[in-house]
Amino acid sequence: MPFKPKRVLIAFDNEGGRCGIVVPRMKMLLEDRAFEVETYELGSGEADLDSFDGVLIGTPVKGLGLRNVGPTPRVAEFINTVAGLDEKKVGLFCVYDVREGDVFDKMKNLVYERGAEYVSEWAYWRLRPEEGETILPA
Repeated sequence: MPFKPKRVLIAFDNEGGRCGIVVPRMKMLLEDRAFEVETYELGSGEADLDSFDGVLIGTPVKGLGLRNVGPTPRVAEFINTVAGLDEKKVGLFCVYDVREGDVFDKMKNLVYERGAEYVSEWAYWRLRPEEGETILPA
């Protein structure tokens, strides 16, 4: 049986330019591992998940990340409304200034409510995005 690469969509809110710092390298590292990767900046049209095996969803973390930090409204709307998410494996990432707070708990709850399969999460520090870098597990 011939090898068929997994297709992954990186969907992110680039508010404040935070997620845009890590997405190009994330894409490159996943492609180096034989994934086919496309990026989609939230708010740039409709997303079609049909041709993807998995979705990585990213949000910036505003402020200090201390209280009531959740995904941006665009990310929450995407998770709540995009068609086909319930059939996908979902990884989460955030880019923070001080700390990520409880953003992943809130995002995971949204993903679970949609019936999608949560896979993993990773928080990137905006000032040193490659420090301790990991690739979300396949």
